Amino acid sequence: MTVDSGLAVYQNHPLDELRRLRTDAAQTRLRAIRSQIAAGLTLCSVAESAVEFGHAGQTTRVTGKLWKLTDTIHRHLNEPNHVPSDEVEKLRTELAQLESRIRELEERKRRRRVEKSP
Repeated sequence: MTVDSGLAVYQNHPLDELRRLRTDAAQTRLRAIRSQIAAGLTLCSVAESAVEFGHAGQTTRVTGKLWKLTDTIHRHLNEPNHVPSDEVEKLRTELAQLESRIRELEERKRRRRVEKSP
């Protein structure tokens, strides 16, 4: 084995490792975003129950935090290579479902307030 071939192997190894680390990081961010969306949907369910049991006022803070979460996720999805590119559209669809649930929650809360007003 010559010094040159040894250097070539040594020089490619860090590049392969860097690629692997970037791929792993993107997969980890993908799982994190999916977890955040799932947590958001769970919060929507909890807030919907609060509205049904007459605690609609408490949902304002929750919906504000949910909208902030969706803004953050949108920002990350717009970053190149933040998540695997073949997953971006799937995440956008899941995020749209969360946004729809938030809008439904706000509408339900508004209707409940109207029903209770004299």
